[in-house]
Amino acid sequence: MLYTTNLNMNNFIKDPSKDLGFWILLILVLIVIVFFIYLLSPLFYIFCWAAILAFFIYPVYRFINLKFRNHKRFSAIFVIVCLLLFIIIPFSLILLNLYSQTLSFLETLKPLTQKDLTQFIESLKKYPHIYSLISKIFDRLQPSLPQIQERFVQFVSNLFQGGFKFLKDFVKFLFSFGFQLAFTLIALYYFLIDGEKFLNEIIHLIPGEKEEKEKILQKVSLILKGVLYGNILTGIIQGFLAFLIYFILGIPQYLLWAFLTVIASFIPFLGTGLIWGPLIIYLLIIGSYIKAFILFLCAILLIAQVDNFLKPFLIGEKTKIHNLLIFFSVLGGLAKFGLLGLFLGPVILGLILSIIEIYKMKVLH
Repeated sequence: MLYTTNLNMNNFIKDPSKDLGFWILLILVLIVIVFFIYLLSPLFYIFCWAAILAFFIYPVYRFINLKFRNHKRFSAIFVIVCLLLFIIIPFSLILLNLYSQTLSFLETLKPLTQKDLTQFIESLKKYPHIYSLISKIFDRLQPSLPQIQERFVQFVSNLFQGGFKFLKDFVKFLFSFGFQLAFTLIALYYFLIDGEKFLNEIIHLIPGEKEEKEKILQKVSLILKGVLYGNILTGIIQGFLAFLIYFILGIPQYLLWAFLTVIASFIPFLGTGLIWGPLIIYLLIIGSYIKAFILFLCAILLIAQVDNFLKPFLIGEKTKIHNLLIFFSVLGGLAKFGLLGLFLGPVILGLILSIIEIYKMKVLH
């Protein structure tokens, strides 16, 4: 009886040395993880670009790999070469053109910071319709002209400075683009051939039953697809359609307006109308009525309909993410990470929503 009691007591008393050893081991593991993350932090952008590209092109890789009878390495190289030739190189040329057009647009704004409103209005005489309209408004606002002029110059100066800051960051990105591209493609290669193995290891580390873990991962995948395919891809398609329309109609700085159309596609309610709407007004004012009508028809029938038809086709009705959340995630991503933020902001949003879904499944149910 006494022997049994001693056994029971030993079960309840913890060995202090074992407890201390566990905490020391845990602290050492955390220190090693922190140092490892710090070591890889300079390659953060490279890993992010590689992961985003892998997410988009993995279905293509699987199809090619099936055709090449499971030759993973050859399939990955083939997909990356095609990506380089048909997407990355054209995209790089587009970026250079975008830089040139943005610089040209900012140069047209520069004289406005050095003129008063009277000089500015006089310079509009070559556009009779605009000149007539602005002159009438100018005559009515004559008493409060000094305050308006001060705010006008300040607004243009802020826009000019902000634009050049964007260009400065953009040039830095272009200079580092070649270096980052080489390592991004290397990382992408390994993400493609070992992606499933990597995901299986993560699944193995997650505690819980196998069926439960599969449900969670399916939900995470749906949310990420909803963000990447349903919002970013549709935004890019809308921008591409806008680019074709603006180019055909001969709108100045067409590539810049197409890029702004992509950004505007994430804005709730008005969306891309914030860009093509003012462009229609501009065409009407300068007397290009036929072009304005064509732009209006194309915007309504093509650009604006992408959300209604293409988005449900890409992601179905299984997951819906509010446009306001997408807009702020894109805006915050661009401010924090530059061009990468256009993709990374919504991905972070997708991961946060995934964590909330996991909490609902694991804790609330």
